[in-house]
Amino acid sequence: MKIGFIGTGDIAEAVITGIMRADFPVQEISVSARSRHISSRLSETYDTVRVLEENQQVIDSGCDLVFLAVLPQQAKEVLEPLQFRDGQEVASLIATIPVEQIADWSGATGLITRAVPLPPVAELRAVTVLSGPSERLETLFERLGGVIVAQSLQQLNALSIATTMMGTVFGIQETVTEWMGQQGVCEPDARRFMSSLLLALAKTGVDADRTFAELRRAHSTPGGLNAQTFEVFSEEGGRDALTKALESVLSRTLAASDKN
Repeated sequence: MKIGFIGTGDIAEAVITGIMRADFPVQEISVSARSRHISSRLSETYDTVRVLEENQQVIDSGCDLVFLAVLPQQAKEVLEPLQFRDGQEVASLIATIPVEQIADWSGATGLITRAVPLPPVAELRAVTVLSGPSERLETLFERLGGVIVAQSLQQLNALSIATTMMGTVFGIQETVTEWMGQQGVCEPDARRFMSSLLLALAKTGVDADRTFAELRRAHSTPGGLNAQTFEVFSEEGGRDALTKALESVLSRTLAASDKN
């Protein structure tokens, strides 16, 4: 398989790094020169990766699959001049832009799928959401940590918006480590402790065939300290605030999609 990337930002780099780490059977990866410091680093690191100066050259390089990895506000300007090969498959990493709009701007006639990979695909440990079935993408991302194929636009939006929790998760750890610092724990020890704790809990969530509610109860003795922390968190509006934040992102995403 030959793969191309139009736009070479952090997520594109993570996907390419994962492909290389997984030893995925790819003959060649063509990347555009955009974000030259990243594209140059990739080509210097991997013999399979080559940098092309023009976006159209990526399409014309014989790619079976072309990833679109530009910013949403740049998408129309970048895509309208391009000419895709008849039936050439496209994977859009562009947030909020529907596949119908990608097809309209690009004129692509092949299968177009939205993909939502996360940075840990570089380490082969992140599940990627797809907007619909694609044999090529499902095979590729299964090797990079797993795949979920959304069954509706509502599901795709929900799964995509859940990825915005990354900053919040680190923010929670930041809050807890700052509190531990006030109790005299040095920052490196507090950070190491919190990271290892959440890593262990995340692994439990992945491995256990139980809901998060069941796992919460299993880790919270009635009247115990774990139960107390969650009860106070909920009573002080923590759960409601989190739900409100997710709903606000959903509203913004729907508004952006309607605008496009």
